[in-house]
Amino acid sequence: MTGKISGSYGQSAIQQSMSGGAQAEEKKAGGKKFGNVLSKVASKTLDATASVAPFVPGGQLVGLAARGLSSLVKGRSGAEIATAPQDNLDKMWEMQEESQAFNMQYLQLQTQLQSDNRNFSTLSNLMKARHDTAKAAINNMHA
Repeated sequence: MTGKISGSYGQSAIQQSMSGGAQAEEKKAGGKKFGNVLSKVASKTLDATASVAPFVPGGQLVGLAARGLSSLVKGRSGAEIATAPQDNLDKMWEMQEESQAFNMQYLQLQTQLQSDNRNFSTLSNLMKARHDTAKAAINNMHA
């Protein structure tokens, strides 16, 4: 870091301006330390939530969510978690597109099953009517 020295600056002012870069580096290191501490706290909190969740009514879903988040948090620093990498977003969009494709296939299957059910019901009703007509004709012959 460079600075101009004018007549009003003393030796202590020069030392303070020279140590400004070192302080900025200490702040960056402190930020990384804070991110790591925050990551550890989040991990422990999620682990505790996952272990307590089965004892709470309806807590199974919360426990599953906590376990999933805990697996995401482990192995990453706080800065990495906070910046949400683009590849995770791409994976999310890809999974959403796959989900939409599966939903469309499921909808087509439901439509086909409904059509088959209507055809079966129609044929069943026609065969029953034919059987009842034949039975009534046979009964009328005997009388």
